[in-house]
Amino acid sequence: MNVVLNPPPASIRLECGPVTALDLALYAASSSDHNPLHLDDEIALAAGFERPVVHGMLTMAFAARLLTAHFGAQALRSLETRFVSVAQRGARIVLTGTLERTEDLIAHYALSAHNDAGELLISGSAQISLRMSEEGEAK
Repeated sequence: MNVVLNPPPASIRLECGPVTALDLALYAASSSDHNPLHLDDEIALAAGFERPVVHGMLTMAFAARLLTAHFGAQALRSLETRFVSVAQRGARIVLTGTLERTEDLIAHYALSAHNDAGELLISGSAQISLRMSEEGEAK
C-alpha cells in the first residue's frame, strides 16, 4: 500500500548560518576544495571581497537541506541550481521553495537562496516524490 503526501506545502523555508570560518574549513576538507578565496581573509580582500566567499556547492547543499528537512532524503528526485551571486563568511542564507505544480505524484518546486541583504545567491528547481511506502520511504 502507498501513502501519498497530499497536499504538499505551498512554500517551505530554511535559514542557515551565519556561515562561520569553521563551516568553510569543514566543507573545504570534505570537498577537497581548498581554494584560499574560501578560507583566507587576505586573499578574499585582494579579490575584491570583504570576507572569504562561501563555496557555491555549500550553498547548493543548503538547498538540498531545505528539501530533505521537509520531505526526507528519499523523496528528493532532482535538484537543479543556477549560481547567481556569492555569499561571504558571516552571511545568513535564507532558502525558500515555492510549489509550482504537482504532476503524477511529483511536486515541482522553484527554489531560491538569498543572503541577509536580500541578494539572490542561487535559483533553481526540485522535484519531490509524493508517493511513500508505509515504512516512510519514497517510491
